[in-house]
Amino acid sequence: MLRKILKLNLGPMTDSEFREVLDLATSDIKTNRVDFGKRTSLPKMVEIAELCFRARQRGSAANRRKAG
Repeated sequence: MLRKILKLNLGPMTDSEFREVLDLATSDIKTNRVDFGKRTSLPKMVEIAELCFRARQRGSAANRRKAG
């Protein structure tokens, strides 16, 4: 379900990109929400995953520019 929502909002992503985004989002949620006793709704999870995807994309683009 989450993958379908992200695909609608962000466009297609590979399996490895999706796994990496989920790992980043899970780490963010554990660090910034669970440790403070907050619960995470599906809309908030989608928002965090979208931010992680965009940050990952910016990092990938910066690494390509450096290598080139």
